[in-house]
Amino acid sequence: MRKRNILIKKGAEGSKVKNILSRENYYSVINGYKDIFLDEAVTKSSGDDYYISGTTFFQIYDVYCFDRELRHLLLRYLLQAEKNLATKLAYHFSDENQSEFSHLNINNFSKSDLHTTTRLISVLSTVTQKNSKSQDSGFYHYLTKHQSLPLWVLVTKLTFGELTYFYKSMLPLLQEKVLGNILTDYKSEFGFQVSSPISTLIGNFNDMLDTLVSYRNICAHGDRLYNYRVKKGKHNRKLLFFHITVPKGSEASLWGLIVTLRLFLPYSDYKRMIENTITLISDLSTVIPQPQFNLLLNKMGFTLQWEHALLSLV
Repeated sequence: MRKRNILIKKGAEGSKVKNILSRENYYSVINGYKDIFLDEAVTKSSGDDYYISGTTFFQIYDVYCFDRELRHLLLRYLLQAEKNLATKLAYHFSDENQSEFSHLNINNFSKSDLHTTTRLISVLSTVTQKNSKSQDSGFYHYLTKHQSLPLWVLVTKLTFGELTYFYKSMLPLLQEKVLGNILTDYKSEFGFQVSSPISTLIGNFNDMLDTLVSYRNICAHGDRLYNYRVKKGKHNRKLLFFHITVPKGSEASLWGLIVTLRLFLPYSDYKRMIENTITLISDLSTVIPQPQFNLLLNKMGFTLQWEHALLSLV
């Protein structure tokens, strides 16, 4: 690291760096968070990483720690959004299909993509079998005592991705009911009425679900978050649900995630998430140089007026 122009004092500081890397992994810290600190011209000419003069190990480590704390923060709210979707799917599907194991009947789903629907039913069956073996499970109780398994029990064991498959496989009328329920909550919490016909928003909503699933996996698996961009879905569509101007191309960035979560969370929880996010970013701004901080904001999909933009969401 010293040969690559990272400042590390000899003695106690060097020992501290070694101790950190023995816990955190050199690859995860340095290779994962070096980009905004590299001197690109020298790196290109030398063929090896070379850092901007004045870069310290602890500046890179501070970005690593910031990203970890941001993952922990956002995962909490992504799980809350996941629970919201699961609850609404179970309610509206079960209200419409009240026969036993109706969620395993392909006739209760859309025929527009039978491959996805068939895969979904296979997943639902596998999850049921996997979770019904233990006598202590709710699955076992319902299957043995009631000879049924309500969907609101089954969805507690589905992943966010599986819940998204479920939504995309639902009949259009039920998709509209689920989204309509979410939009009603949104109006109640944020006071904003979506005027577009719900049927025209399903594709955009699917994109938003893809965004949530992608970021949920990033956060849950401890991958680098701040500069992640969603590749799945057509993110050139505007976020139709919000009277918010977003920087061009930021729909697939961390900024896009934060805006998307607005649709799924109660106002009080969303406000707390924004406040905690501002605190994390503000703290980081005090420990890394301004040019590197500005680069980090750009990679997050934020503008230089990031704090004002975040506060405008609440």
